[in-house]
Amino acid sequence: MTNEELKNNTEETQAQQEQEQEPITEKKEKKEVKPTWKYYEYDGSTKTKKLIIDKRGKKYLIAKENKEFGNDLGVSRLDGVSEGNVLPTHKGDEFYLVEPTAFDIIKKMKRSVTTLLPKDIGLIIAYCGIENGETVVEAGTGSAGLTMYLSQAVGKEGKVITYEKRPEFAKIARRNLEIMGSVKLNQPIIGVEEEPVEVDNTLININEEAESRKVYNVIQKIGDITEGIEEQDVDVIVLDMPDPWNVVPHAKKALNKAKGRIAVYVPYIEQSKKAVEALKENNFLDVITIECILREMDISEKGVRPSTRMIGHTGYLTFARVCPEKLELDEE
Repeated sequence: MTNEELKNNTEETQAQQEQEQEPITEKKEKKEVKPTWKYYEYDGSTKTKKLIIDKRGKKYLIAKENKEFGNDLGVSRLDGVSEGNVLPTHKGDEFYLVEPTAFDIIKKMKRSVTTLLPKDIGLIIAYCGIENGETVVEAGTGSAGLTMYLSQAVGKEGKVITYEKRPEFAKIARRNLEIMGSVKLNQPIIGVEEEPVEVDNTLININEEAESRKVYNVIQKIGDITEGIEEQDVDVIVLDMPDPWNVVPHAKKALNKAKGRIAVYVPYIEQSKKAVEALKENNFLDVITIECILREMDISEKGVRPSTRMIGHTGYLTFARVCPEKLELDEE
């Protein structure tokens, strides 16, 4: 076959292949079909904040009225979405929207002083046997971290009266208690002369059923508890203050003689010693002092070991029970 015949044959083959190919059509852009997102409905929250947790475990405490939330993982809409939902972000990530616990609120709240840690608060509630319907007196309020847990423990039928010497601390505590739903937004602090509290109604923009479940069982007072306790027949007294021994005689008079208990928290052992001496001088029973050390454990596929970070000494806890009164027999 000559070169010219070979060239003609190749051209005919190429032409035949082009005819057999399907005609090229313009590519149509596919429209992205976004799934309809269904949300879980929850109306049980009594708090004025929501908690968002991202995939890294970072937590964000946000106001209920916020309509959207975003960070470096994207932005999600919140308008009309209740706790208990997974929120998709515009970047394809997810946020987890849940109801915050008292512990979550305490970690994020504004503080005036150092707050007791859950390890110590739990022991106070357990050793004192604080239960629903009881009356608890607390001093001092501080940032109201302990007050929140006491409010939960005594429930709707109970009452927590908390004393604080410094008005500026009491005002910070009130805002924290509002988040928890333990005080009304316009509830006054006894002993403070001030203008009426301005109420931001958006903070209570929740349904009436949830509003009816709020506890509202905390009464705040400004005053020096070492000068006396106004309340009588109290079930439990909790003292978190520098000089609790000065309150012990007043506590003896205020506590219910059948089941009255007292808890004292102090950071230094010398303070604890003075408190114990005062309790014994006032005939309190079952006096015990303890310290709680908390150690987390790191658990992974590679093994289990104690965490390199641990919560060591925070304070000493002393517990006691008031002594019943001795009745005098009537002489015949």
